[in-house]
Amino acid sequence: MSSTDKAAFLKVFDQLKDELIGDFQTLPGLSDSLKSQLTSYYTTCLETTVPGGKMTRGLTVVKGVEVLKGRTLTEQEFFEAAVLGWQVEWLQAFFLVADDIMDGSITRRGAPCWYKHDHVTQDNGINDALFLENLIYKSLRRHFKKHPSYVQILELFIDTTFQTEVGQHIDTNGTPYADGKRAPLDLSRFTLDRYTGCVRYKTSYYSFYLSCALALAYCGIDQETEPDLYQKSNDVCMRLGEYFQIQDDVLDAFAPPEVLGKIGTDIEDAKCSWLVCKALELVKDKPEQTQILMDHYGKHDAEGVAKVKELYRDLKLEEIYHAYEEEQKKVCDELIATIEPESFQELFKFLLGKIYKRQK
Repeated sequence: MSSTDKAAFLKVFDQLKDELIGDFQTLPGLSDSLKSQLTSYYTTCLETTVPGGKMTRGLTVVKGVEVLKGRTLTEQEFFEAAVLGWQVEWLQAFFLVADDIMDGSITRRGAPCWYKHDHVTQDNGINDALFLENLIYKSLRRHFKKHPSYVQILELFIDTTFQTEVGQHIDTNGTPYADGKRAPLDLSRFTLDRYTGCVRYKTSYYSFYLSCALALAYCGIDQETEPDLYQKSNDVCMRLGEYFQIQDDVLDAFAPPEVLGKIGTDIEDAKCSWLVCKALELVKDKPEQTQILMDHYGKHDAEGVAKVKELYRDLKLEEIYHAYEEEQKKVCDELIATIEPESFQELFKFLLGKIYKRQK
């Protein structure tokens, strides 16, 4: 079976979903009516929040195992790799459900955010994010408890969740809180140094490194005995993650919502994005342009958002980004070429190909 077989990959999701939903029936002390309520609600929750994206993170695990094995996977190997891949997608769902609530986002993947569904609301949405995270460990225990790499796999998810939540804190507190509300916007906090730290922890580990490391762990490659392969994988993934997030920031500002699948809100939410960090660097000796950011960044005002985007265009930030993209492509190609075994390079070429010049 092949990592390009999305239909087979989705079938594994259906099995995992049915197993997890079936667990409600084994809960003691609950009436049939309550079990039915839980089954109906969480079936919709899982079907809405977990699949529906490009599934690149999950399919990367399958691709990595395929590359490391150097052959087509057996049915059992495909299933187990896909189970691991879906846990990465579950982790993504947990982060996105929570992130949309924190950001006050409206849409996700071209539809209302989960907490925006009429039968959900913010109260349920918070609990559902926690529920989604818990299901990762239920599935891992069910399918990998006797696998020789079970502990290493668990540690990868624990470490990656911790790293991502550190990144989320840095992101959320670009403008800190005081007395229960946002402090006045302090653009001096928006530096490229802060930005790169945020990206590394919020994006690079879970979006790129986790999938590659899971493939290595599943194939019995121990981090303690073969640290170089993990380190080189980490080096490439940190680069890919930074490139991916800067690309995401540019798309948030300039891609049409109908193409992007969501309404970008980085400017209104006062996010420490690459665009504002780069803009501040370029206008530091230009008080009139700096004032535009001071007056309008971080405010939920359509006219002000338009003025910030106009400044971005005047500074030719899209052109600067395109030059950066080509440089990153070159650097990533050079890093990938250093990875041994050479066959494992194919995985990183696959990842780079997925994001290079993407439009959404």
